[in-house]
Amino acid sequence: MLARVRRLELARAPALSPFEAMPGGLDGWEAECRAGMDAGYLDAAEVPVVIMAVRRWHRDGCWAP
Repeated sequence: MLARVRRLELARAPALSPFEAMPGGLDGWEAECRAGMDAGYLDAAEVPVVIMAVRRWHRDGCWAP
């Protein structure tokens, strides 16, 4: 019975975002982007916009089927 309940709970669990599978998660990715921006590798005008869009995508669960 417990195994069945566990399977049902896992089936109902929300899908993890790709960022949750990455080491450091979304915050780690953002820190890497900001470090690249500070080092001049990434465009300082675009990075904040991309981070904001990805955070919205992450929050809204747009990756889930």
